[in-house]
Amino acid sequence: MKKLLEKAKQSRKTQRLRQLLDRAIDGVRDALAMPGPRLQPAPVRAKRRKG
Repeated sequence: MKKLLEKAKQSRKTQRLRQLLDRAIDGVRDALAMPGPRLQPAPVRAKRRKG
């Protein structure tokens, strides 16, 4: 039972990390796709969750 819980925790963590990574990659891709020199950073569509 404990092993299952650990595994679930691990997978949740990796899922979250993968999500963050995907978001970061999207941000970089958007920044590269924008034409011309930009002074302000590309808007990030990440919403921070409380808790």
